[in-house]
Amino acid sequence: MILKPVIIDISEWQLPEAIDYNILAKNIAGAIVRVQYGSLHRDVHFETHLKKLQEYKVPVAVYAWVRGTSISDMKQEARDFYQRAKKFQPTFWWLDVEEKSYSDMRNGCESYRQELKRLGAKKVGVYIANHLYHQFNLAVEKFDAIWIPTYGQNNGRYEGFNPTCTTRYDLHQYTSNGRISGYKGAMDLNRLTGSKDFGVLFDTKLLEDQKPTLPPTNSVSGGLKKLKTFTLNTAVYLREKADTKAGVIALLQKGDQIKFDDIILNQGYLWGVQPRAKGKKGYLALGKITAHGGIK
Repeated sequence: MILKPVIIDISEWQLPEAIDYNILAKNIAGAIVRVQYGSLHRDVHFETHLKKLQEYKVPVAVYAWVRGTSISDMKQEARDFYQRAKKFQPTFWWLDVEEKSYSDMRNGCESYRQELKRLGAKKVGVYIANHLYHQFNLAVEKFDAIWIPTYGQNNGRYEGFNPTCTTRYDLHQYTSNGRISGYKGAMDLNRLTGSKDFGVLFDTKLLEDQKPTLPPTNSVSGGLKKLKTFTLNTAVYLREKADTKAGVIALLQKGDQIKFDDIILNQGYLWGVQPRAKGKKGYLALGKITAHGGIK
């Protein structure tokens, strides 16, 4: 079973000439692209991957394999990483920590993280090999997200083999043998664990551009905010939280006039937020995010 949203990570091992980016883009929700292997090796195809994926509206993040041998070396790797990828404006920067390149990986990776933040990277996450997690003892609480690999049988599907080093992780790389239309070879596939939404890990601006077309709206006064009004074309539940299992406030009927003042992403849905009495809010599912990041 291929889990959705489909999230891949790729590097120079996936040759651009072997990829039909148009088809691939229709079958994935996001991609994490390797930029470098330490400072000295610039990933050969990272710019092509990022340009083509962004051309086809795929939200992208970037990662760098960490090989620093000192604090100053770690900071230099961070600077090289940032300078190489900043023009693509990724919303997540990942440190790939899979080898002990420095005697104090905890302080080394923390220096790397701090330097990325100083340079302007808003969200910095860390990918840690499952078998090295405890040995490295990284300051994981300071990172914006945690990404852990475990493959189990590595047959291209997720069959419940989860990381054993920790229960606190946001992204799980569950196979290196996945198959996705648009590329004939094997790919790394990743799944969300439910602790963070897709929109947190990827660029939600692309999703905002693909919001469902709503009936014509009218702005009306709504306290300090502008409320949007539209007419429902089907019956839908208004809930206490942006959660499909949350308590129901009301069953809204087709033709009802609905007002909302915000839009958020949760559980793969786009939700309209309705202000209610005494500071409370109601949540209305406006549409489901498709596998390639659109809304239906």
